[in-house]
Amino acid sequence: MLLEASLLLSSFHAVSAALRADGSPAQQPLVDALPSINVTFTPIFNATATLPAILGISLSLSSPNLPANASLVELSLAFGNVPCQAYNETNPLLAADDHGVLDLKITDDEEHNLRRWLTSRPTSGAVNLSMTALPRKVDITTPIGARVDLHELNGGLLGSAFSMVPLPAPRLNTPHDVTFCWDLSRSPPNTSFASSLGEDLCTEITDKPQAIQALQSSIFAVGTTIHRYPPASQSPEMSQFGLFYFGNATDIPFSVVKLADYIQALFINMCGFFDDSDTRPYRVFLRPSLRGFGGAGFLSSFMLEYFPSVKVEQWELEWLLAHEISHNWPLMDSTPGQTSGADNTWYNEGIATYYQIFLPYRFGKTTRAGFLQQLNMNLQAYYTNPVVKMSNEEAAERMWQNPAAQRLPYHRGLIYFLRMDYLVRQASDGNLGIDSPVLQLLERKRKGEAFDLDTWNLLAGEATGNATRARDEYSDVAAGGFLGLPPQTLSHIGLSVIATTQERLELGFDTASLNSRVISGVVPGSRAEEAGVRDGDAIVETRVMYWQVADDISRNMSLRLEREGVEFDVSYWPRSREKVPGLQSVETGTVHREDL
Repeated sequence: MLLEASLLLSSFHAVSAALRADGSPAQQPLVDALPSINVTFTPIFNATATLPAILGISLSLSSPNLPANASLVELSLAFGNVPCQAYNETNPLLAADDHGVLDLKITDDEEHNLRRWLTSRPTSGAVNLSMTALPRKVDITTPIGARVDLHELNGGLLGSAFSMVPLPAPRLNTPHDVTFCWDLSRSPPNTSFASSLGEDLCTEITDKPQAIQALQSSIFAVGTTIHRYPPASQSPEMSQFGLFYFGNATDIPFSVVKLADYIQALFINMCGFFDDSDTRPYRVFLRPSLRGFGGAGFLSSFMLEYFPSVKVEQWELEWLLAHEISHNWPLMDSTPGQTSGADNTWYNEGIATYYQIFLPYRFGKTTRAGFLQQLNMNLQAYYTNPVVKMSNEEAAERMWQNPAAQRLPYHRGLIYFLRMDYLVRQASDGNLGIDSPVLQLLERKRKGEAFDLDTWNLLAGEATGNATRARDEYSDVAAGGFLGLPPQTLSHIGLSVIATTQERLELGFDTASLNSRVISGVVPGSRAEEAGVRDGDAIVETRVMYWQVADDISRNMSLRLEREGVEFDVSYWPRSREKVPGLQSVETGTVHREDL
């Protein structure tokens, strides 16, 4: 199941690799390894009448020794459809070194989605930078996007470094000493703080070759109304996990305690499965939204954005968090020169979807009925997807404009791994499954070896005993369309795959209306039209999310609309009258009603 989640950590690495893959960057990067980077966040409360909180950011780069016109730091222009901090003439990034003020020139690299700050002269000694990150202004018309932007919440701040901290361009396997600190000198005495990096005033990132990327892919929260569950004082081991939220738990439309307890237990089990003895904590950050319900994975952490008016079942949240926790381990690196994510998103999201279903079941956290339900919901979500014929490349290009395209890698990747698991079991007489090549790829990543698409196809070829077949399987998943499964695919767990037909997902109007908040493109004769939806209706409130009706074929679409000043509710089944071929899993020996 997808709740509009994005694997941001993987994307950070993919962008960095792509930017430097062709060997011809637009400006000269740092010549030598940068010994240290010190970053300090200074939250400033009640800054102005209209800004309850802003974030002062300072960086100290120790002796970069750069010539004139070199790239000092860089920051993405946007992540998907979410803009990053601009730091332009009206809110500048300031720099100084041993010779005083260091003027910087801004240059935008649209091709690589980067803003760079170039030196006006050679640097001398340490370079100190300062800037102010402003919380993004959002309203009901703001499109749902990646949860990287800085938000003001209950007078506090929550956001990711990726959207607001310019840093030197990371270089492959180049170690950096990176330290992060909070400065609370301009905060009230009862201010609390937390981040993906920890809950100390100062933290040194231990993974030095990946230190810049780790800082970029971290979440930061600060304010006077932050609450932690469970309290760190409860017991020493509680410091290894925490769920953070602003305001009152009673305002959150789900049980914080139940969700936190489930995540903590699942995280411990997953650490064991992936042979991870690292003691890094795992943290979840909650933030309310004006319309979206979803999340994003970061460094050993997750940001869950919730919309109080949308009812989400506890099991739906548990599925989402199982998916995001899985992202901590099995990852595929991007191919050099690839920036769209088409080459590796199917793997990263598909294997996380596979493990979100299978691992909780193996650990005894999900009943067999719940496991079967989740598996079948994901299968039908793929086969009834209205853009199922899109290739991975097309889906990557349209993912932020079309929610149906955004979902394809998750469900298509799952079906690929079910197919490959079957082939590996056949080749090994049932002794191995898809875990074998997945864990091999993870081990290569841990050793600093290649873990890209070519490496995966090599490992998949070895595991199946047929390199050509393995590459054909990838070609199928990249091309899109109907992907079959042999009836015996799940026989090792007592299930059979059967052919079926199900109603194709049909919202009944242009999905872009969900962002514009004005209905357009109503489909004549659709169930939406029958329910009274008309072009020009304003969307006042979405009471069911797109992913909910896409995953659950039994669920109705529910909207509050406004027409000529009058508000009214509509509810209808968002399915076409056309049935499309699909697959479902059933207990072996079960007689399916369509076979009667």
